[in-house]
Amino acid sequence: MSLVLFMSACFGIAKAEEFRVETPSGLKRAAESAQPGDVITVVGADWHDVELKLTLQGTHEKPITVRSQVAWTGASSLRLHGSYGVLDGFTFKNGSLKSGHVIRVAGSHHRVTRCTIENYNPAEIDVRYPWLSLYGHHHRVDHCRLAGKKHSGNMLVVWLVGEGEVGSHRITGNHFVDMARGDGNGFEALRIGTSEFSLKSAHCVVSGNLFENCDGEIELISNKSCDNLYERNTIVGCAGALTLRHGNNCIVRENLILGDGDRHSGGIRVVGAGHQIIGNHIEGVGNRIDGAIALSAGVPDPKLHQHAQVQNVLIDGNTLIDNAGEEIVMGHGLSSRSRTLLPKDVTVKNTRRTGKRLLKQLKPEDVGPAASPK
Repeated sequence: MSLVLFMSACFGIAKAEEFRVETPSGLKRAAESAQPGDVITVVGADWHDVELKLTLQGTHEKPITVRSQVAWTGASSLRLHGSYGVLDGFTFKNGSLKSGHVIRVAGSHHRVTRCTIENYNPAEIDVRYPWLSLYGHHHRVDHCRLAGKKHSGNMLVVWLVGEGEVGSHRITGNHFVDMARGDGNGFEALRIGTSEFSLKSAHCVVSGNLFENCDGEIELISNKSCDNLYERNTIVGCAGALTLRHGNNCIVRENLILGDGDRHSGGIRVVGAGHQIIGNHIEGVGNRIDGAIALSAGVPDPKLHQHAQVQNVLIDGNTLIDNAGEEIVMGHGLSSRSRTLLPKDVTVKNTRRTGKRLLKQLKPEDVGPAASPK
């Protein structure tokens, strides 16, 4: 008997298993019986009109991994529950839903990696559903590609609707590309939180992502919660702005924002208190928010859906080059919709107006499924 088998027999050490499945029912059975460390691979022909819910119960040291080598098409969707599961290499393409979510992740400590959702569009633009939804807490979304969205709803959204929805997600190394212009609200590429729960601390990290030609609405990224970090992302030719719409105490640091000839492009828009806008490079953006960095005017005693006054904000070490409108707007939207309060206690220092670009511009090969995940 080998040493491994001897130790397994004596100490009850379970050996990880690898399963290959070809049908939805086979995948469901494999997921139900999977033990920590197991790997399930979906093989064979593409799956059409498959609606599936999986519950995976792995551990921190030994997650359960489900890999897909097939494309999911038609009205296919996937829900993931439990904890410490990994979705690896899933592709949803050329399909559509009437409602719901293409991928919905609940529970805790799951990872969605090297996945693609592309052209999953209904015929009507006002049919609203998000492509990738995160509920629960401590999930990771990395090296995924979300491309070609042409209908209402976010490419990726974090929900904070219940007591257990504490966020703490990491969204890193993803490629958001080619989101068509919408016809109103609800076309953000990425949203964290909602107005109703915007004073909850989400503690999410959005880092090293590439946003290209995402033109859905004025809010390219919509922050609607507290204590989030947006760091070292590249935004190129997007007709919108990185927007701190609701919530407090967020950090926007070392992001590269390039207008790339889109006159509707924007920089960074700020609402709320305690934010830090540090070391960003904004170049060649249009006048979508009237300037490179726009501090919004606020409403006295605002309701959760209104504009809170900008207070105690640090703007430090940003580089602003060749942008339309003003460099830093104090009181964006003043006098509209009862917005009468100008920003207060704002510190602006060390602004650079010329100089060599110091931040790395992410390329498609740096992010998304083709990149090497770490």
